[in-house]
Amino acid sequence: MNNIQTLLVVWQEENSRSYYHIGTLSYYNGFYEFNYTSREKKGQLGDALEHGYVKHPLFPDPDKKYRSKKLFPAFNQRIPSSNRKDYDSILDELGLGQDANQMDILRATRGRLAGDSYSFEQPLRIEEDNRLSSRFFIHGMRYQNLPEDWYSIVTKNPTLYLKSEPNNEYDEYAVAIYTYRGFCLGYVPAFYSKAISSLIKQDLIPKIRVVRVNKQSDPHWWVQVDLECEVPHEMENEVEELLIAI
Repeated sequence: MNNIQTLLVVWQEENSRSYYHIGTLSYYNGFYEFNYTSREKKGQLGDALEHGYVKHPLFPDPDKKYRSKKLFPAFNQRIPSSNRKDYDSILDELGLGQDANQMDILRATRGRLAGDSYSFEQPLRIEEDNRLSSRFFIHGMRYQNLPEDWYSIVTKNPTLYLKSEPNNEYDEYAVAIYTYRGFCLGYVPAFYSKAISSLIKQDLIPKIRVVRVNKQSDPHWWVQVDLECEVPHEMENEVEELLIAI
């Protein structure tokens, strides 16, 4: 049985900076599949269309499931070509092995292009062991007033903690990531911030730990972390509804 890999295709509205889950990209049984989300649910395709989103010209039919044995060109252009001389070093910067596939690279890079409003996000899900988990790179590190030896501090003390910032002028759901010496390293990616801040409000405090540091790479890829949150069985349905709503 083949594993299913899934990424949420997200569009960000330029003025409000709000995120909309407009489609889903999956890979299974040797095929890539893309389909749009609902035109009725809040935060999905219909809501995005009302706020200025225009369907991608390569996917004009909102009711069709698009399938291909190769990654759709519109998405393939968002990952580095394997023909690049520095391809292996790029994989290394991303913490990926030589066996990484295109979905792995899209997940790690989020498929972002300069000046672009699309991104590819790993869904937050509760696994069979009642554990919610995700892996991502800390955002906004270049804008923090970090000490020169920040990388050694993080390497020696990989356990971090989260702090909600409801008064953040850019995002009322912002969640900052701190070292236990009190240095703000950056933030949870904005797409996850509403979900993570809501979990914290529910007194479900996610644990976050550094898994990779590469100060030689682009600041977007300086620090990769694992986030994990134990969800009590009696709260599983409540949290599932929370994640779906977000």
